[in-house]
Amino acid sequence: MYKPVPPRPKKTNIVRSRNGCKGCRERKTKCDEQRPTCATCKRLGKTCEIIRPEFKFRMVAGPTATDEPCATTPSLELQSRFTSEQGSLSSTPFNIDIIKSLQHVERDVFYSTYWEDSCLPALHPLFHWTSRLAGDHPILSDAILALSSCNLSRQHAERRTSSASSMGSFSPSLVHQTRSQLYYSSAIRRFTALNQFDYKQNATMVLAVLILFAYVESSMGNFHGFNCHVEGLTRLLFDLPEASSDSMINALLTSWMQVRYVVWWARAYFSSIDVHQQLPPIPFPRSLAGDSLHERRVAVLSIMCESHRINSQSILRHWSRGAGPDCPDLECHQVNNQEYQTFCLLLSEEGKRLDEWLGNLPPSEQPICTDAVRYSGECDDSTPSIYFQSHDAALSFAYYVVARIMQGTGILRSLHTRDPKDLGHECREEEPWVRMLLQIAKGADMRTSLTRNNYTIGFSGLLLAALLRCQNLSLGREIQNWLQNLQDLQPTEEGAFPVYQTLSVAKAINQQRVMGRDIFAVMQPLDDGGGTPKFTAYNSQSIDTLLFHGKWHVSGQLFTNCVCIDGSDNMIERYDPA
Repeated sequence: MYKPVPPRPKKTNIVRSRNGCKGCRERKTKCDEQRPTCATCKRLGKTCEIIRPEFKFRMVAGPTATDEPCATTPSLELQSRFTSEQGSLSSTPFNIDIIKSLQHVERDVFYSTYWEDSCLPALHPLFHWTSRLAGDHPILSDAILALSSCNLSRQHAERRTSSASSMGSFSPSLVHQTRSQLYYSSAIRRFTALNQFDYKQNATMVLAVLILFAYVESSMGNFHGFNCHVEGLTRLLFDLPEASSDSMINALLTSWMQVRYVVWWARAYFSSIDVHQQLPPIPFPRSLAGDSLHERRVAVLSIMCESHRINSQSILRHWSRGAGPDCPDLECHQVNNQEYQTFCLLLSEEGKRLDEWLGNLPPSEQPICTDAVRYSGECDDSTPSIYFQSHDAALSFAYYVVARIMQGTGILRSLHTRDPKDLGHECREEEPWVRMLLQIAKGADMRTSLTRNNYTIGFSGLLLAALLRCQNLSLGREIQNWLQNLQDLQPTEEGAFPVYQTLSVAKAINQQRVMGRDIFAVMQPLDDGGGTPKFTAYNSQSIDTLLFHGKWHVSGQLFTNCVCIDGSDNMIERYDPA
């Protein structure tokens, strides 16, 4: 029989220490690992610090088990799960469930926790339910984590070492932005692996993923990427004829329409005059006319954007007619009566929709009653801030006020005239509403606005639009001061607008007014297509010059100025009479 194999002789008597103390390791001596103090530390009178092993996670490239196509779940199962959970959506705490559903690695848990704390409050409540499905759908998990880390990157600014003034002094967090792109790339890969069966059986999940993709592209100011998702989602909805009767799909469409209006607004500021004149309307699905706060918000957003489109296109016709110094003023600027009546009729239709919206507004979403608050917009300089029961209610009512501003027809009638009684008073109908908007902004908490307005149009964008329908220099300076206070608090972005860029334009508009020029439109000399994605900045457009379309306060002559926007109080301009 074979004898046992003799033990292998040791090449050395040295015994490696894996759990020695810190002092022996620094002295490069062997530690006897005695506890609580080793012999060497005891002899030298030193503190014996135990070295404990550390475990760190790191991202590695390469195929994993989760890279397979998304698992399919029949839509009937999704419907039943949603129906059973819909009733308790607002009262059930989801924090534990959400974290567990995404708990794959340490980093995922971190971003999923941030998603719950900071992203979900700014989104439709349906995304609570969507988050619970992430554990069963890796593509949905990746999309959620991509948007969460993108949001975190934009909330944590890093100071630039050197940059052009038009790009601001801060940039988004590169670490979180890089991780967002990793998650986003993974989600896109999974999405391209889906087949027609997946689209049909998981239509609701696919719809949710596409909307999350759209939110990522909107946050990054990537208009090209956003339009790609618009096309994909439009084709998907075309194949869902039953969508109009599906409450879950309608809830997702509510979020979808909101982000579409956000991108439309961002494209309107700042484009060229030709592009702005051709901006198409965004049809509002009648199936979304519901009774929830979010459905009411997207309804008033649609009215506000359409009123803004009609109003702006009508006003810009005064400068787009190609008037020159050799053209008689009456011939160049006389507004065709039929054209004027057409615009007034269109605004009247939007006004009826707005009246209906206000009539259905519950008391909980109306301003807290005071003697100073009047829906007619009649308020004076002494009127205090206007408060609401919630931030969402305040923002929705601000959209209502801006829609009223844009539905004013007096400026459409009097802008081209040189009648002394109209000079300097073309916006007399709009200015009380502008003041009401400022009072709502003052009543809202700025820190809440900076976090809750991430996926909708914020106060800074609304105030810029209102400033172009206001000839009161004192009120214009109040708007500028509000923007300055917002920048002092967080000099990055609020809503879809970079605060420092908005403040620079507001300063330039007020400087023009000091010189006796009323500004009614701000455009780019050459359109840039919306700029480039905001990977390293808070603004997608590097704006250093803008065209200011205005009217002399004394003579009534229309003009166009090319103004340098450098973020300072200095302004360089070139004057061109319209």
